[in-house]
Amino acid sequence: MTNIMSVGLQGMKGHKVAIEANVRMDREQFVIIGLPDASIKESKERVLSCLHAMNIDISMKKITVHLSPADIRKSGTGFDCAMLLAVIQEVMQKPLPIDESTCVIAALSLNCELVPFHGMIPAIQQAVALGFKRILIPPIDVSFLQHVEAVEIIPLPDVETLISYLNGHSPSISDSFQQLHIEGMKLSNIEQSIADFSYIRGHQETKRVLEIAAAGCHHVLLTGPPGCGKSMLADAFHTIVPDLTPEEIVELYGIYHLARENRGMSARPPYRHPHHSASSISLIGGGTFPKPGEISLANRGVLFLDELGEFPRKTLDMLRQPMELGEVTISRVRQTVMYPSRFILIAATNPCPCGYAGSNEKYCTCTSKQVTSYQLKASGPLSDRLDFIVPLKSVGFQAHSTTEDSSVIRERTTRARTIQRKRYGNEWLNGFVPLQVLEETCRFTAKQKSLVQTVCFEQKWSNRTQLKLLRISRTIADLEGSSSISDEALQEAIRWKMNEPDLLDTLKTGGI
Repeated sequence: MTNIMSVGLQGMKGHKVAIEANVRMDREQFVIIGLPDASIKESKERVLSCLHAMNIDISMKKITVHLSPADIRKSGTGFDCAMLLAVIQEVMQKPLPIDESTCVIAALSLNCELVPFHGMIPAIQQAVALGFKRILIPPIDVSFLQHVEAVEIIPLPDVETLISYLNGHSPSISDSFQQLHIEGMKLSNIEQSIADFSYIRGHQETKRVLEIAAAGCHHVLLTGPPGCGKSMLADAFHTIVPDLTPEEIVELYGIYHLARENRGMSARPPYRHPHHSASSISLIGGGTFPKPGEISLANRGVLFLDELGEFPRKTLDMLRQPMELGEVTISRVRQTVMYPSRFILIAATNPCPCGYAGSNEKYCTCTSKQVTSYQLKASGPLSDRLDFIVPLKSVGFQAHSTTEDSSVIRERTTRARTIQRKRYGNEWLNGFVPLQVLEETCRFTAKQKSLVQTVCFEQKWSNRTQLKLLRISRTIADLEGSSSISDEALQEAIRWKMNEPDLLDTLKTGGI
C-alpha cells in the first residue's frame, strides 16, 4: 500500500505527512487519527461527500485514516485531497500510480473541486524545500513559482481531473479550466511611501551610514532632539534597500499569508513601523494560535522602532535573539513554531523624556534620574547588537541637499548585495554571515586583525564589536566594488564606531 504524501506546517517550517487509509467491513464509521485538530476532523464530512459524489459505495465500511507521524499535531484543511486519495486507493481495484515523490496539497469542496486554503503558499514552499519532485495543487496561477527548478507544480481543478492525470491522461492545464487568481499574486514594484533621500537636507554622514546599513543588513540607532530628522531619514531608508529575489518574494508572501495580512507579490522589501504601545506578542509573534509578529512581517526588509525609549524594556530585550539568529521561536503548550525574522532594525530615540537633554535650543526639564532611566530602556546587550549609533542635530533650510535620489543609491546597494551573494551564496549578507565564512572568504590581513584588536582593547569594546567592525568594513569595500578589504575601508568602519556617543556620558557633557 502506497502512502499519499502531503505537507504539514509548524510556523513556517514544513514536515512530511504520510497519509494512509484502512477500509474494512464493519459498522459504518469514518475515523481520523494522528493528532488532528478540529478543522481536520471536519474533513471527514468533505471526504464522505466527495466519495458519494463519485458513486463510491462505502456502506457498512469502517474507514480509518492515519496521519503520520502520529506524535505531531496537524492543523488546517490542506490534507483533504490526500485523505480522499488514500481512501480511493483502498476501495479501487486498480491502485493509483502515485509514489512518495509526489505531494498533494489541496482542500476539497463538497462536489469534488480542489480549492485553496489558508497556509497553502507556505506549504508549497516547504514541499519544494523537502525535495518532492511533483506537487499537485488547486487551480491557482503558479507563475510566481517560475524560479523553482526541477519540480513539477501541477494545478488541477477537481478530483476527476486529478485521477485522470495520475493515470497518465495529462490534460492541457491552460485550456481545460480557468485558473483561480489569489489576491496579491501579481508581481509589483510599488513603493510603500513617497519619501526620498533627495528631499532630505543635510545629514550627509547619516545618509552614508544608512547606505552602508542597506547594503550589508546592519542595524542603526538614530538619536537626537525632536524635529532633527530621525523619522524622515527612517521613512526614506527602505527606498534604498535593494529589491527582493524571487525566492524572498514568495517567502515573504507566505509569511503575510499566514498572518492574514494584505501584501501583494511585491519585489520591494517590507517596511514595518509599529507604535510604541504595541504589545510584546504583536511585535514578536505568538498568541493562542501562534501567528507571525511585526519582526517576521519585516523579514528581508526594515523594522522601524520610533521613540525607542517609550517601548517597555522587556519588549525590547525580546529582540535580542531574533536579531542574532534571524528567526524567532515561539513556544506554547500545544506546539512550538519558528518564523523567519531577518530584518534591518532602524531605531530612533530622543535623549530624554522631554527630548532636549544636551540641546542648545531648548532647556531640558527632566531630572538626571529620569534621563538615566529613559536611556537604559535599551539594555547593554541590545545596544551591543546595533552596528551604528548616530547622533543627529537639527539642520536649517539652508543646509545642503544631496542631488542623489534614492534610486541612484539603491543601484549601489544592489551592486554591493550582488557581490555578497556571489561570495556567500544566496543565504547570507555581511551583517549576519557566520564568522568562519567571513574569515575564509574575506581574508583579512594580519595587520588589519591586529589593528582591530588593538583599537578594541584600548576602547574596551566587546568581541562582538570586533566582529562588527570586520563586517562593516567588508560592506564598505563591497560598495566600492573592491574584492579585498582596503585599510581605508577598515579605518572608516573604526571611525564610525569611534564617533558613536556613549549616550549617558554624552548627556552629562551636553554633547548632543
